[in-house]
Amino acid sequence: MNNNIKWVIYARKSTESEDKQIQSIDDQTKYMREIATREGLNVIEIITESKSAKVKNNREGFSRLLSLIDSGKVQGILCWKMDRLSRNPVESANIQEALQLRKLECIYTAERKYWPEDNALIFAVEQGMANQYSRDLSKNVKRGMQSKAEKGWFPNIPPIGYLNSKLRDKGNETILIDEERFKIVRKMWDLMLTGTYSLPQVLRIATNDWGLTTPTRKKLGGKAVSISYVYLMFSNEFYTGTFKYSGKIYQGKHKPMITRDEFDKVQMILGKKGKPRAKTHSFPFTGLLHCSDCSAIITASEKQKLVKSTNTVNTYVYYHCTKRKKYVKCYSAPIRVEELEKQVISLIEKNSINQKFYDLALEVFKGMHEVEVDTRQAIYSTQLRNVEVTQAKIDRAKTFLFNGTISEEEYKTQKAECESDLVRQKAQLLETEKRAQNWNQLTEDAFHFAKYAINAFSSDDNQIKKEVITSLGWNHEIKSKEVLINLHSWFTVLKNGEIDITEQMRRLELNKTLTPERRKEASASIHTRLCAGLDLNQRSPKGDRFTVCCD
Repeated sequence: MNNNIKWVIYARKSTESEDKQIQSIDDQTKYMREIATREGLNVIEIITESKSAKVKNNREGFSRLLSLIDSGKVQGILCWKMDRLSRNPVESANIQEALQLRKLECIYTAERKYWPEDNALIFAVEQGMANQYSRDLSKNVKRGMQSKAEKGWFPNIPPIGYLNSKLRDKGNETILIDEERFKIVRKMWDLMLTGTYSLPQVLRIATNDWGLTTPTRKKLGGKAVSISYVYLMFSNEFYTGTFKYSGKIYQGKHKPMITRDEFDKVQMILGKKGKPRAKTHSFPFTGLLHCSDCSAIITASEKQKLVKSTNTVNTYVYYHCTKRKKYVKCYSAPIRVEELEKQVISLIEKNSINQKFYDLALEVFKGMHEVEVDTRQAIYSTQLRNVEVTQAKIDRAKTFLFNGTISEEEYKTQKAECESDLVRQKAQLLETEKRAQNWNQLTEDAFHFAKYAINAFSSDDNQIKKEVITSLGWNHEIKSKEVLINLHSWFTVLKNGEIDITEQMRRLELNKTLTPERRKEASASIHTRLCAGLDLNQRSPKGDRFTVCCD
């Protein structure tokens, strides 16, 4: 070998990630240094980089290598394997041309040496094999990811709230919920669903109050979630139980965090395609109202007007249609915020309940709750006993199998039947537990809101006003300067119940001829009617439409 040849060591790993193939470059350079020392080679430069070689003109280090060769500063390359130099036909041809034109005197790898006099066909075949390996690897990876998607598993890193299971069988990982973050992310969705919090507010609460951080993956993670990531999070269908891959929607097998209706509602709050609307002021009712004429969102803006008599400038807030629906002409007029609030107050006053009905309701609920506790405890005990009996049947069948009393086929049949019963019984048990947690709180909250909503809305806190108007109902609209609201069904039921029950109470108080026993019976009848007419199921509100007008 010509001792006058100047050499360059070239080492490359195929990924830019710092935590993958971390030892690859060090191992390559160490091995090639040992060869250079043993052979007495004059190495003038070492080039290392972390780039894929599948695409041409994508590597600064390789471009530097070609520049050294063209300028005659180096005549030899030391590298681990030929596929470290190139995996695409264009750059492979550049190396082969330099070797055939004797710009390169030698390429020294761990396997062999390549000389200008070598058969060009052999060099082309080896480079072609490296190129084909890269193409086959890409196809295999894509095929594996496609297969995983068709099986219902998202083939990439799932969003925050979920984790990939760590299995040794590469490619067969499932997606699990992140026990540390799943409930926090769900609470973030709940805040957005109220329609009263902006996205930055939700992130600030999740970070400062709930301690949300990104999941730790080797040297990455454990940091606060960025605002840009949260924008993507609230527009990611993955949380509904589906996911998008290669332009196609797949039904995932992971546990959904939200329903499709909840996802669509958040998209409506955020704006078209999940992009948040720009906000420069704090207007409490933006994002909650739609234009009845064209269905576009209602926004708000400030207008200033000079009062000549006092030479002062007054600021007014108007709510108006954005008129962003293409091909739809909208002639709706703006409405002053004072007029809008006046109409909402009128609606709340019209449907508020009086103090006497409120006190009666709480008294009835107290008695109902005591009965509910006794009944629920009896039901829960029975359900728990059924679960224990079914589990005992499974254990007994296993004992019979071991004793040879029944065959394995009979055991499987009995076990399948019992396990089916066990799933159903445990579901009933869970439903009873949820009922215990939610029933009393829902009833008291509903009556409390119907009694005190007017006081809350009359406060100066814009956040509270927004929460109140959101709690009134759904699908709020403005038409001809009138507010149209679909009140929740439980809200109207309470008001109708108040009218009915209050009239009965008044007749009872005026009737002086009733004996104490008859008066007690009549009072109990009123309590019974109140319980029978109660409907506090807020999960699917379908209220009647009211037009809110000022008297």
